[in-house]
Amino acid sequence: MQNHEMKLQEQPFYLIKENIKEVEYRLDDEKRQKINVGDTITFHKVDNDLETIQVTVTELKHYKTLLEMYTDTFNMYLNNYYHTPLEAVKDTPYYTNDKIEQYGCLAILFKKTK
Repeated sequence: MQNHEMKLQEQPFYLIKENIKEVEYRLDDEKRQKINVGDTITFHKVDNDLETIQVTVTELKHYKTLLEMYTDTFNMYLNNYYHTPLEAVKDTPYYTNDKIEQYGCLAILFKKTK
């Protein structure tokens, strides 16, 4: 078992802290490819690195595109914030098409541990 460190913006950090969000969406890059079920992730709040939440990974879902990932996991979390998976894709500007094509996408499902 291994611990991984990731940063989160304030809103997703709060949603995990309040047990509202149990999935994190990331590019399936080299860093994320090291994550396994049973590992822990320590999320650090971007504006306060000392504020952390720890979760245990329960499932990893790999996808070729954002639309495929958001469509498959839409009812787990996204339907509270978007009307359609395509709307969620349009609201994800930080991953370029080149990077998505190179690495694919990853939905990390987890349970908060502390």
